[in-house]
Amino acid sequence: MIDTLIETQPKDSGGVGGKSREEEVKDRITKELMQLLPPDFLPADVDEKLEVLKGPKGLADKGKGIPLNIFLMQEIQRFQRVLSIVRQMMINMVDAIEGTVIMTPELVDAINAVYDFKVPIPWTYDATGVEISWLVPSLSAWIQGLINRYNQLNSWLTKERPPSFWMTGFFNP
Repeated sequence: MIDTLIETQPKDSGGVGGKSREEEVKDRITKELMQLLPPDFLPADVDEKLEVLKGPKGLADKGKGIPLNIFLMQEIQRFQRVLSIVRQMMINMVDAIEGTVIMTPELVDAINAVYDFKVPIPWTYDATGVEISWLVPSLSAWIQGLINRYNQLNSWLTKERPPSFWMTGFFNP
């Protein structure tokens, strides 16, 4: 019911301080959301770190041949795909609001979602409708999940395998 009420609100009216809906979204993206995005995992760095990452305690093996290290590499690849989609869509939304790229229906829907503090559909589903990330109703919880997932993967990659895992923080637990 709340979603219906939000969707039926006028989309044209000015917001706080006389800013338009698009200007508020642009400010939110450039001043808040883009600042929260973690850095990209660079494939060369990931490969280099995986080569020296040890396996389970008691084994001398290390590198990409260890099953959990393969799992970590796959999780990082999936995470990087989602992070790239989010980063590029944020850049495209800002560019479309500024008028430097064409405002597509997908960008309009994403701008409306960000304005309503919702997660844009392309961040959670691919073009075929397959789920590519976690489902959370609010944008702030989704971004926090992105940050938490990055921290878990990055800590594992740069330090050592943790003694326990946040299972729902993985794409394929």
